[in-house]
This record gives sequence, C-alpha cells and structure tokens, in this order.
Amino acid sequence: MKLKNKLAALLVASGSLVAATTSNAASYVAGDLVLFFFQENGSETVYVNLGQAYTYRGAAAGSQDATAVANILESRGSTQSEAAVTNLSTTLTTAFGAGWASMTNLYAGLAAARSGSTSTTAAAVNGDPNRTIYTSVANDLVSDPGIRSGLGNTDMTTIAGRIISMNTKFLGTNDILQVGVADSNIDDQNPFFASGILDTAFGSLAGGVAQKGTATSLGSFGDVSNVEFALDLHRILATNGGAGTITAGLDSEGNPIPLRTSTYEGTITINSSGVVGFSAVPEPSSVMLLGLGAGALAFRRRRRNA
Repeated sequence: MKLKNKLAALLVASGSLVAATTSNAASYVAGDLVLFFFQENGSETVYVNLGQAYTYRGAAAGSQDATAVANILESRGSTQSEAAVTNLSTTLTTAFGAGWASMTNLYAGLAAARSGSTSTTAAAVNGDPNRTIYTSVANDLVSDPGIRSGLGNTDMTTIAGRIISMNTKFLGTNDILQVGVADSNIDDQNPFFASGILDTAFGSLAGGVAQKGTATSLGSFGDVSNVEFALDLHRILATNGGAGTITAGLDSEGNPIPLRTSTYEGTITINSSGVVGFSAVPEPSSVMLLGLGAGALAFRRRRRNA
C-alpha cells in the first residue's frame, strides 16, 4: 500500500551567524541525529543537531512503530528546534561559499548511534537497543526507498563506534558547529574512493551515506521547494535484544525484515534557503524531483504494491 505524504516537520533556517554562540540551542547528547556537510578537498565541515533520532522513527516504518511518530517541533520544543537550524544557510555560506547550494563537490549526510556497547542485556532506550544506528542514503525521489542489507554483527559494532566518534566531536557545543577539517571527524568517517566517488562510510557502509550536491535545484518534495539535498533516513538494529525493544518488524509488503537490515523512516530535505524538512514518501504524483542517482552500492530497490 502506498504511503501517504506526512509532513512531520518543517524547520526554517534564517538569521545570522554564529550558531556556536546561540544561547538557547541544545547541546549534542548521545542518540542525537546529526546532519553533516563536507566538501571534497575542502577545508571546512558543518555539524547540525536535529535532535534525538528515535523521534523520527515510525513515519514510514510500519504499524509496529506507529506510536513513535513525533512532530520534531513538539518533541524538541519550538524554541530549541528553531534554534537547531537558525543560521544554517549563513553557516554553510561561511564554510563553503555563497554558492554552496549549487556546488557539485559538497556532500550532506545523516548519522546517529546512542551506544556502541555489545551488551544484549541492557534495556533498550526509546525502543532502540545497543548499537542501533540511523544513517542516510541519497534519494533520487523517483525509485521506491531501498534497503541496506548484508551487515554483520561486527559491522554494527564498527559502524556504531565510528558514528559516535564522529558525533562526539560535536559534544558540548550548540546545535550548529562549523569545524575545520583538521579538527573534524566527518572527513575521516566519509572517505573518497576516487574523485567524486565516496568509499565505505563508518568502516562498513559500502558506497557511503552522503549525497553529492547538484548544480541546480532538484525541485520540490512535500511542502519544501528548491530542494538541494534529499536524504532517506534508515534505521538498522544490531540485535533484537533489550527490554522494550521495537524490532525491525514487517516491510511494506508484509514480509519479515531480517536483523541488521534497514527500515526506511522518512526523508530529510535541505533547500537552498537552509530549510530542513522531514516527511514520509509522498504519493508518486507529488514527486517532482528527477535524475539524481542513489549511489549506494549496498542498496537494492523494491517496488510497493499499487
């Protein structure tokens, strides 16, 4: 059954530099979803705190997660979530230049992990057992959302640990942080195989997790226009263990989802004004973006029932 478009949040970026001095912005804590930007052969990177990753879960994953659906503004509080993206466009301009929205060597991605512990006896936190990860894949918004599969138990330990090592660079700061490459862990965890081609991210995610920028706007998605980046958010469980765990459950066709296989949770978009939006996949008639390859080597596509 086709998923209906559900706009969970629209976060508007405006104002002036510098988010690192924004007094009412929340600091990064374990489990927060980080939106990150980096440039091939660039000297700067940008971290953006989008709040707890579990609050994005359930918009499209299926009935087993339906109760977890939360409006980002409500879950973080309007002041905090507005602060989370205030100055984003200005920060990106400072980091990468006034033409960041049309740069083809600028990349954006998503990553979250609450814990890298291999313990299977600890209680799940907000439905996520240890080593649950959230990552992105570039979205062409033409094909149906794919899945990432074939990860092993050791892979999950590696990925969770490396996501945490990247995101804790953001620890104790406010919700947007511009960091020079020498002081950032983003480039270390998102290497290049060759010019314009991402290598394995976080030690085990083949093809990377980030999306490459394009020279022109991709179009509109949901209520967001002039989209520059569209990132499918995926959740992957390392184990079904832990009290209160929400398991991977069933896919859109009613088939069991194997352990360490991703579930699609929704799409995060960034437009040319720095607006960050989150919504489930819209009906095909409302999709207006064309021509952007997914570029993730470990993905396969599946069709939804009409």
